[in-house]
Amino acid sequence: MADLAFCAHYPFSSQAKSLVASQGVELTSSILERAEKRVTDAVLTGKIRKVAELSDAMNEELSAYAGARMIVSCANNRYLISRYAVAEAKRASDYLSSDDSGRPEYVEEVAEGFGITFERQGKEFLVPVAHYLAYTPRSVDYKLTNRKLSGGKVTVGRHERIRMLEEAVRKKIEDALPIRAEFPPDVKAAGARVLALLPKIEAAVVKVGAENYPPCIKRLLEEVSLNINLPHTARVALGIYLIKAGLPNAKIVDIFRSAPDFSERTTSYQVEYLRAHNYSMPSCATMDSYGICVADCRCGTPLNFKNEIHGRRLRRLEEEMKK
Repeated sequence: MADLAFCAHYPFSSQAKSLVASQGVELTSSILERAEKRVTDAVLTGKIRKVAELSDAMNEELSAYAGARMIVSCANNRYLISRYAVAEAKRASDYLSSDDSGRPEYVEEVAEGFGITFERQGKEFLVPVAHYLAYTPRSVDYKLTNRKLSGGKVTVGRHERIRMLEEAVRKKIEDALPIRAEFPPDVKAAGARVLALLPKIEAAVVKVGAENYPPCIKRLLEEVSLNINLPHTARVALGIYLIKAGLPNAKIVDIFRSAPDFSERTTSYQVEYLRAHNYSMPSCATMDSYGICVADCRCGTPLNFKNEIHGRRLRRLEEEMKK
């Protein structure tokens, strides 16, 4: 018999899908309203609330999750899909953190659902390197060179295990959307209403011309525009560069607005903090250690790219003139 609490906590799981398949999904007006609220919360706040552990509420939660996926699929917007997946993953992470103490078997079942093997070793866990590489965030903290690796297994802590599972949930949900199907008019209408809530993003103009961007900054700006979640170190580096390039805070915040986990309050605070403390631009060596260096520019720091490139051209011209 299916565990209803587990299914409500983790509606993306195979156990939840089997339960929904056996019961069927009836998109009543109240269920569709809850489904739209689920998606709206993901768009506006980046968070999806937990549900009371009552049978009726948990069953409705499963139907609302199915309805939410339909609404997101109708909207068929890459930013919406990414932001919704991030919000669902964070909700799952909240449950995983609490279940790790109260219902550890739930955490094990979620991991098994993704084929991830965690072997307990005291207060830490060993995970095969292939699983580690597949489900860790793109962050310097998770770079394999910074981890303890032995016998093909990486050592991770309790929080890192939960973070890996959160990333696995995000990928699973994002990769499964949009659903290709024909949906009822009321679902399509909900999708249109959600689309109207999405931020209208205008490209900011940086004083440093695009032709003078270093390759690493071009890549980061491109990834942000494609709704890709940048690791914290990359966001900080990009924020510092844009500040040094002459952008006002509001323009920098607008650039980050297309990030799936965007929070205006948090982003504004972080940009203001970087500017107030006059942080130096990370060197190319530091950018490389962060895993965000993409070319051998040999300019010392991304801020030197324009002068270094133009200087090289000038030196080449001078050498040619001497010949």
